[in-house]
Amino acid sequence: MAILSKDELINKAGDLKVLPFVARKALEILNDENCSIEDLSTVIEKDQTIAARILKISNSALYGLRQEVTSLQHALLILGFKTLRSIVLTATTRSLYKKFGMTEKIIWDHSVGAAIAAKLISRGLGSDVADIAFVGGLMHDLGKVIMNNETPEVYSEVMMKMYNEGMDSVTAEKDIYGYDHTDVGAGVTGKWKFAAPLVLVLKDHHLNNCRLEDINDSLAAKSIACVHLSDHICKFLGIGYREADESIIVHELQSAVYLNLGKDHLDNLLNEISETYNAEKSVFA
Repeated sequence: MAILSKDELINKAGDLKVLPFVARKALEILNDENCSIEDLSTVIEKDQTIAARILKISNSALYGLRQEVTSLQHALLILGFKTLRSIVLTATTRSLYKKFGMTEKIIWDHSVGAAIAAKLISRGLGSDVADIAFVGGLMHDLGKVIMNNETPEVYSEVMMKMYNEGMDSVTAEKDIYGYDHTDVGAGVTGKWKFAAPLVLVLKDHHLNNCRLEDINDSLAAKSIACVHLSDHICKFLGIGYREADESIIVHELQSAVYLNLGKDHLDNLLNEISETYNAEKSVFA
């Protein structure tokens, strides 16, 4: 089994040409500060699956709108461009998977759960944090997707170590590849010119050798905390895992302490996240 070096994998996946046309063009437009909603609409309308997903997400309970969103232009008027950008990015993420078997379904289910959890956790932290946390939750494991896309036989060994030996993903990936999905995800999104806070979410969402208090960018720190907490809550609830891990003491996690979320609040939030995930997960299908 061929194992690509970290730089080889990042350079290969970092070429926007490897992405499906609509996803690639949407990312290019979103990276252009002068882009218009008309530019975006013209591209998105070429893929009715993505267009439908954008409208479903806009109309989901996650945004709590009082009126139905019927078009991208309508979504812009109600949600604003920054939020619409995050929803478009969310809607195109599913197309980054080259195939969709059991491994991909596990990663996707967990990513959707983390996005929903991060969105709920971020309430009260401002719209910028909410948008980065939402997209960051969905894309935090992008490195896994890329490693699995480009070296599926090798990544199946990682999944075996995780599910048969109880090894965490970072340890299993480093054991086999010599690097892990956080390196790959941050490297690729950096090449795609994603916003710096989002790249940092992909790089530091496990908080390995990283303290939230030491992160100078407040937007990045709060977003990373939301995604770190959402990641562990999904593990606690068993979203994207074979079984729930109730040994996790959620309110003692570094991210929960940083966000000043106590046990009672988190107990209620856990129930809300579980209910919302079960009700809204089909929106991302």
